[in-house]
Amino acid sequence: MKFAPLLEGRFAPLLLGFCLLALLLRSGGAGAESLDPHAFVVRGGEVVLSDGQYFLDAEVDFNLSPAATEALESGVPLTFELQIELTRPRRFWLDEVVVKMTQRYRVRYHALSERYVLTDLTTGDSRTFPTRTSVLNALGTIRGLPLIERRRRNPGQAYQIWLRAGLDVDDLPAPLKTGAYLSPQWRLLSDWHLWEFEA
Repeated sequence: MKFAPLLEGRFAPLLLGFCLLALLLRSGGAGAESLDPHAFVVRGGEVVLSDGQYFLDAEVDFNLSPAATEALESGVPLTFELQIELTRPRRFWLDEVVVKMTQRYRVRYHALSERYVLTDLTTGDSRTFPTRTSVLNALGTIRGLPLIERRRRNPGQAYQIWLRAGLDVDDLPAPLKTGAYLSPQWRLLSDWHLWEFEA
């Protein structure tokens, strides 16, 4: 009896499909494993009303890649951004952008004191921390960020808050900047996180 080659005949499409599926699952798994530990993730947030002003509280995980960690430990300051948009949904037109703002923070390691310094680039306020973990946790704990005065909102109107976090590659020193544009280890940017509140 003569048998047809394995990749010929009626079983060829089925076998080829299994091979492609296995390849996709393997590459997808490897990609997820390499990206997940180095992601910026907005975990959630809320809008708080106090003294006639709406404020933003949020939680963000800042997980640095090996390249960003090495640069920080070598004394290179890293600049982080929070991009925030407050929008008012409209039924028959584009949503109104009520507030659009960017908050910037800088983290620097001082080898002499073995301390990490977190600076709010808007206010100039600085705090020091003993470990990289503690400074990144503080960076990701957003409390009391002013959004909008109560008198500017429409009573009973639903609003949306959009928030994402990223690393500002443009603010890196020139010798690092070119390589950072080409390396996926420097593309640290969260997805947009959305939640709603009623004024």
